[in-house]
Amino acid sequence: MSELSKTLGLLRPFVRGLPLIVVGMGLSLFAANRYLGYATPMYESMAKIKLADVSEGTPSANLYKDFDVFVSTNKILAEVELLKSNVLLRKALAPLDLSVTIRRVGNLRKADLYGQSPVRISAGFTDPALYNLPFGLTVYRDSLLTITLPNGKTVPCELNRVVHIEGGTLYIGRNEAVLAARPNLVLNDRYEFMVRTPESVVESVMADLDVMAMDKDIPVLRISYKSSVPQKAADVVNGIAAAYIADGVEDRFRAADTTSGFLNRELTHYRDRLTASERAIEDYRNAKNIINIRQETETDLRKIADLKKQLSSVHMNVLAIDSLNKSLRRNPDFLKTAPNFEAFTDLLSTEIVKKMKQLQGDRRDLLVRYTPDHEKVRLVDTQIQDLADYMRESINNTLVNQQIKYRDLNRTIEEAEAAFVGLPTKEKTMTVLERNFSLDEQIYRFLHQKRTEADIARAATISFHRVITEGKVPRTPVSPNPTLIKVLAGFLSLLSAVIVIYGVHFLKARVDSETVIQKNSDTPVVASVPRLTKRGQSELLFRQWSLHMDIREWLQPGSVVVVSSFDPLEGKRTITKGLARALVNLGKTVLVVDADGTLPELSGWSALEYVNLPKTGQDWQRPIGWHPMLADWRSRFDVVLVKNAAIAHESAGAMLMASATLNLMLLDSRRTRQDRISEADLLRDSLRLPNLQFVLNRAGYMPSLLRELLEGIVRRSRPMLPATEPKSLPA
Repeated sequence: MSELSKTLGLLRPFVRGLPLIVVGMGLSLFAANRYLGYATPMYESMAKIKLADVSEGTPSANLYKDFDVFVSTNKILAEVELLKSNVLLRKALAPLDLSVTIRRVGNLRKADLYGQSPVRISAGFTDPALYNLPFGLTVYRDSLLTITLPNGKTVPCELNRVVHIEGGTLYIGRNEAVLAARPNLVLNDRYEFMVRTPESVVESVMADLDVMAMDKDIPVLRISYKSSVPQKAADVVNGIAAAYIADGVEDRFRAADTTSGFLNRELTHYRDRLTASERAIEDYRNAKNIINIRQETETDLRKIADLKKQLSSVHMNVLAIDSLNKSLRRNPDFLKTAPNFEAFTDLLSTEIVKKMKQLQGDRRDLLVRYTPDHEKVRLVDTQIQDLADYMRESINNTLVNQQIKYRDLNRTIEEAEAAFVGLPTKEKTMTVLERNFSLDEQIYRFLHQKRTEADIARAATISFHRVITEGKVPRTPVSPNPTLIKVLAGFLSLLSAVIVIYGVHFLKARVDSETVIQKNSDTPVVASVPRLTKRGQSELLFRQWSLHMDIREWLQPGSVVVVSSFDPLEGKRTITKGLARALVNLGKTVLVVDADGTLPELSGWSALEYVNLPKTGQDWQRPIGWHPMLADWRSRFDVVLVKNAAIAHESAGAMLMASATLNLMLLDSRRTRQDRISEADLLRDSLRLPNLQFVLNRAGYMPSLLRELLEGIVRRSRPMLPATEPKSLPA
């Protein structure tokens, strides 16, 4: 039961402050509604692009895959950065009308008039400082206007005319297309416009642009953009998606065109070499009258021819690896280069590159949470550097091995050709000429085949990336969120009100229950007087209380009961009147001694005697005057009930308490501070006060804060009377 009482005690301040909580939540919800009414709504549009995959669909065909520079599932993050790059955004935003931003100026906010402006504005500034600065514009009488420059100067002019200002010219005309489509659109109003540079346009769009991959294993990119104008949000995402597709087609065409041009030059060169080889064979045959080559030399000649092919292949590999090695040495940062790895098609090199790209992605994720100097980021950097060093060393070792193989092949060919020493010169020469012709013919056919593939790829001006979701004009705003704002406002107001209520409750530190008294003092609590509003209930309480005191033999003839409190208005007047009435009903002869003169109405009661000490005319504030008077009263009355003055303001109050047989120290639950409990104990011990008992007035009374505030206002508005004190019991 004690735990339940503690819990209920903690909840009492909350119940008491419910009106304040309700008022606070109402004000917060009202403020939230006002904010939602004036806040600028933001709309979001979204487009999705599916990237081409080399393992599926058309890009996997042999006709395209050698020349499509886009398709790679390992470049999703690179494509995200491409979509957010300044170069692509400039291409995407160039067709849109974003170079001049026009806003309608209202009393509380400004509305963007993208695509719905009744005026058209174009500018030509010779002073770069005028860009990205707001200009004021006021249109009146449908043709006159006033331009406010950024420096505060005003320039009057007319519509559809060029205006010359310091640093450039402006042209402001009617937007007939918009006015015709919307006849009710207001032209005369206040506007604000800003002429932006391309860099400023890109920066303003990037602030609200979000490009991300749907998933690391799914090659789908999501482009979203937020704007206060729904049409602008849709136009921006669709423009970026279209520019990305067009840029991909342009890059692929440029790569295929460059390859085709290179192959054409090489074909011309090898065609000339092939013609020369044919002419040399023909001339040599005619000159030497050669009819047949001996069968004995056929095997050796074929061996030499094979070695020459291997030597040519090794030579091409050496050149390719050497070019790759030089490229990597010119660019120390391995991850920022894009070398040709045709010479390294083994699984180990591919896995190393994939591992490096994976570590690069992990490093980006770590940089979101840590700085570049963090040990986790440096560990990833070390792993990337180790793999890069391994690749460089592998390429260098491969180059050395190919050079050794090339030298070995040269030496082998020389040894094979040495076997023909002594053979007729014409046979050897004939073999050499035929071998050169065969090599030139093979290279020419290979180049011709590749040129055909390059021409096909150049002619196929299509993109293998697809826009799978176009940006649509949004109809509902994504921010502000009314439900979230209202819930948050209500919750914060509730939390603030609870903090204030409990803060005030604990700062006031009032004696609000018997538990508080028992925790701070060993003085017993003789009674807890609730706030009673019914007369019968009050009489029953004081009758029971007086009967209990009589049973305890505290009301023997000549008893002196002193009702005291530290401060005024803590209930002494009401308690004294209630006890006096109850003692009279018990058949006691009662004398009420009023030490501060606040009970003059008791003088008219016939059932008891009343003495107003301040009017006695005697020096009662000294023991020499008080004790004889008290002794006389004790001899004539059963109970002398003394209503003491506030002992914190009247020094004689302690003397009255010292002469009592029963001291009732009142503690008011709404007024008495907790430190008064220890003060009462100290007073008892220092003065050796007899039979000190605590009485808790208005026990369990927890009025609402609003009610207490109103009572305080009413109490302050009344004139100060000597007998004003809160009525915890009816008189």
